[in-house]
Amino acid sequence: MTEVLLASGVALDLVGAGVLSHAHNAESIVELREEAGEEGSAVGEPDALSTHAQLLAEKRIGFLLLTLGLSVYLCGIVLKSSEDVSLMAPIALGVVVAGVVISLVFTRVAGKRILGQARRAAEEDGPDELPEQ
Repeated sequence: MTEVLLASGVALDLVGAGVLSHAHNAESIVELREEAGEEGSAVGEPDALSTHAQLLAEKRIGFLLLTLGLSVYLCGIVLKSSEDVSLMAPIALGVVVAGVVISLVFTRVAGKRILGQARRAAEEDGPDELPEQ
């Protein structure tokens, strides 16, 4: 059973990475077309808005597949561990929860900082001064 979890997790990760790679490449094509003064469409969509919606959907499913794949892989590792599952499972879950909490806090703090910089730049009529983050 643990081998099935490990293999399934890695397979989901590969699919998620492939979807994200496609979305990234298509997004690069859109940006190049926009810089050349053409309509920013790609991936067979009729216009730029449809293209951006499609790319956003691809990114979301790609990250979801990566998350699911890594979760399944982690379950396989916990089950295959030479340590007792009752010891390993809470440790793994605790690290995941700590990572999520740290990510949320960092996102809030960095988001507020960037928003503040953007507002200051807009007040000074210098939108070119926005940070590249």
